[in-house]
Amino acid sequence: MAIVGSTIVISKLIADTFPTFFGTSLTLIIALIGITPLYLYHNKKNKITPTKSDWKYLVLQSLTGVVLFRVLSFYGLKMTSPVDAGIITSTTPAIIALIAMFLLKERISRNMWIGIVFAILGVSIINLFTDVHNSVESVNNKFLGNLIIIFAVVCEALFTIFRKKTPNIPAIHGSFHIIWIGLLLSVPFAFLDIDYSALRNYSFNDFLPILYYGVFGSVIAFFLWFDGVSKVSASVAGLFTGVMPVSAVILSFLLLNETIEWYHIIGIGLVLMGIYFGSKKGKRKV
Repeated sequence: MAIVGSTIVISKLIADTFPTFFGTSLTLIIALIGITPLYLYHNKKNKITPTKSDWKYLVLQSLTGVVLFRVLSFYGLKMTSPVDAGIITSTTPAIIALIAMFLLKERISRNMWIGIVFAILGVSIINLFTDVHNSVESVNNKFLGNLIIIFAVVCEALFTIFRKKTPNIPAIHGSFHIIWIGLLLSVPFAFLDIDYSALRNYSFNDFLPILYYGVFGSVIAFFLWFDGVSKVSASVAGLFTGVMPVSAVILSFLLLNETIEWYHIIGIGLVLMGIYFGSKKGKRKV
């Protein structure tokens, strides 16, 4: 999740440089190139054939966690800052836990509820004290951008839930399948999205964020997340997505010179407290 948090900052760079679907497709091409040799090697030693049900949930994982999460993140970051986007991701644990209650019938422990409350308090503190010194139009654009990021967070939550539906698919296999499926879903829109006249204007440095997102934000992050989610409940996995806003805010400050206010620090602290309580085993379920 720390790597995924860093991709929020990288997504801002991509969103400011490339058309949304074109940028999405480029990251997936890099990811597919990186993961294919690993998949072929692993599949040769341990051949896995997904069932019909597995394919259904792999497609849903790809649609929500690969395509829609990236597309919505890129669109949202055209209108809001990576700091705000990073903080908004701290609502992911609450969304995952609530969806898991309904779809996976997971019961939430008292400590888990405490963790969710801390996470919600963290993002609420930041939203409450954020001071926007811009025109009404800029404020409206920022609100719309934040709203789009919230929808991206919902997609990330659904991705985690759908992963729980394919427990027999190893991490490397699952990562490979959702990447190539995501590429198939996004490429048709990329051809409509791309500005062909601008292709010659891109420099090598423009493609470095694409390379990072493809390798670290896709291959490595998906592999680690697939492996981790298979070992814990969806609610516990959801709480550890609270690491995303922490890494996003810190990297926004270091790489993009974004301003971090005192309420950002308090918000991040509350998120970390949420992770602490949520990861503690509780005896009673509610």
